[in-house]
Amino acid sequence: MSDAPSAASGKMNLLMVLHAHQPVGNFPWVLAKAVAECYQPVVQALAAYPEIRCGLHFSGPLLQYMMEHNRDLIQTVAGLVARGQVEMLSGGFYEPLLASIPARDALDQMAMMSQATRQLFGQEPKGFWLAERIWEPSLPAKLAPAGLGYTLVDDTHFYYAGLAAKDMFGYHLTEREGHTLALFPTHKELRYTIPFQEPARTVDFLGRAHAAHGATCATYGDDMEKFGLWPETWEWVFGKGWLVKFFEALLAASDWLATTTPSDFLASHPATGRVYPPTASYEEMLTWALPAEASAELEEIIHELEEEGRFEKMRRFLRGGQWDNFLIKYRESNLMHKRMLWVSGKVAAAGEKDRARDHLMQAQCNCAYWHGLFGGLYLGHLRQAVHEHLIAAEDLLDKQTHGDKPWASCAVADLDRDGNDEVILAGPALDALVHPAYGGSVSVLNLRAQRFNLADTLTRRFEAYHQKLVQAAEAEAEAKAQAQEEDAPSAEGVASIHDRVVFKEEGLENYLIYDWYDRACFQDHLLAPKANLDNFQRPNYGEWGDLVTGRHALLDSGAQGEKAWCRLERASKLFAPGGPYPLSVAKGFDLGPGPRLAASYRLTTSDPATPAFRLAVELNFTLLSASDPGKRLEFGGHPHPLDTAWELTGVEEMTLANASGGFSLRLSAGQAATVWHFPVETVSNSESGLERTYQGSSLTFVWALPGGAGEWDFELAMELR
Repeated sequence: MSDAPSAASGKMNLLMVLHAHQPVGNFPWVLAKAVAECYQPVVQALAAYPEIRCGLHFSGPLLQYMMEHNRDLIQTVAGLVARGQVEMLSGGFYEPLLASIPARDALDQMAMMSQATRQLFGQEPKGFWLAERIWEPSLPAKLAPAGLGYTLVDDTHFYYAGLAAKDMFGYHLTEREGHTLALFPTHKELRYTIPFQEPARTVDFLGRAHAAHGATCATYGDDMEKFGLWPETWEWVFGKGWLVKFFEALLAASDWLATTTPSDFLASHPATGRVYPPTASYEEMLTWALPAEASAELEEIIHELEEEGRFEKMRRFLRGGQWDNFLIKYRESNLMHKRMLWVSGKVAAAGEKDRARDHLMQAQCNCAYWHGLFGGLYLGHLRQAVHEHLIAAEDLLDKQTHGDKPWASCAVADLDRDGNDEVILAGPALDALVHPAYGGSVSVLNLRAQRFNLADTLTRRFEAYHQKLVQAAEAEAEAKAQAQEEDAPSAEGVASIHDRVVFKEEGLENYLIYDWYDRACFQDHLLAPKANLDNFQRPNYGEWGDLVTGRHALLDSGAQGEKAWCRLERASKLFAPGGPYPLSVAKGFDLGPGPRLAASYRLTTSDPATPAFRLAVELNFTLLSASDPGKRLEFGGHPHPLDTAWELTGVEEMTLANASGGFSLRLSAGQAATVWHFPVETVSNSESGLERTYQGSSLTFVWALPGGAGEWDFELAMELR
């Protein structure tokens, strides 16, 4: 039992909740750095100041790492809990967005975290951390069986419900279907001053709030990574002693100011009111979720209103999109999300509660599903972590069904929920997701034993911050020149990551290349004779066909024994000068027997005047790294790297080698082809600045057709070795 004081009566209470998270699939060295430079020193500072009370939340992936590598840190936190200084919050164990996953999975995630909280810290949690503060009105009913009484949202949520600045103190009650939940609104001003400004700024805000609103609480809930992991923050928070000075400043104002925990404040204070927030998240998230052009426009409007001094008056009526828009903005995100729902359904149907369910829950970690200020979706290793666990879960379930016997299956369903059926071809070694309505392309190509989606290449897209790249580069150069004449960093604070524009290499604007189609495997181009590798990779080569994005009819599909297949057809045209010319395309996929997938083509032209053209079948694949010499393409006994563009002729067979991954694929063309390769690279935002990232490779097999009326057959197969 704790003898810690409850929330102070008559005083302003600062309610702090620090959230620590590292995503599933992050590199071990990143976690080690995070613990050493952030989580450990923050917890040690709390241990040295027992009067400072707060809430803490460590996500499941981080707890698992700490259990293996930093048990002393867990024990220290448990000691803070035992003496009543710290309250631990529950949440989704693998940090899912609770609104975006099925209720059964959300409750399993919450139960897993609550159990870990009891076992590791000896405390029954009473509230939960809401990942990315993604709120939907249905959550109180959806999560009611978890038995938790409160969570934190942003003040943004309250503003969108029509409330005013005076209502951002204390807590409000909301409900759905009679299930009540307390909501603490976090203050944007606190999030932007802690820890980026001198402690006096925060204390001054709290003092003004106390004078205006009396004995209530102001809530600060934010990422612990801001205390040492964000750029320049370690030197500011620990090197220059901001955290100690902050604690000292809070204690110096103890005659009117106290720190407390959410549960203690709830126990000693009535609700400020009731509220029904709409679907929302924090302000920046809702801006990022918009289409890129709309996002840039909203940022411009907000900037104009701030300059005019009208933003605070208008913010209740000005908002962006919602998190779900990322599933439209990024096809890759939607494919992961809908495959997650597909696998969740299979897990639920099988009644699987052990390894398959745990893999499913790891695949629900939110970080790879969206992109904003940080890499997120743009980080290939995080996307692959999602795919890895989805593959593992599905593979375990299929092994329960089929055992060690050879098998193949074919399912037709609208897996990605776009209104068009997909074909799922699967076997014990490979599975592929075919999109008849999107060029008969393959968006998912899973190597089951390797737990790897070979087709996970990110499309190059315009992002709102791209239009600022050149201007920001000029401003950065000017700022650097000025900084050489002054002492840096400023003693008055450190820039929030929201305010920093940094470039990790020169000339990034040269890599702002945008694709007109979503990248996948087996995408079929019809090219003019003069198209070449240079203009193909830009891509401004001039497409003569409509096969890349055109709808194909699904004529046949099925499975028998160790083979699965589907047959597609499209009545198309060749859009060459003097045309268009009639063109029909029959396209088929055969999976198995064994670890083999083959695509077959029959192109038929009927007009004798049809000019010569070329068929180019593009495979977009990833091995996650272009600089690893063990990851390469091999032809004629010679290696060819993934980090440069190159062309080969007379290719009938080549190998995609992944020495570090322990596998290779033999790529076989039915007849000799010219092969083009180039790395697919994006420019994206990250914690440390704008950076160029290898997302995968475009490997295209090109065959010349003589024109006239005729019929031509081609095949391109891959076999895992």
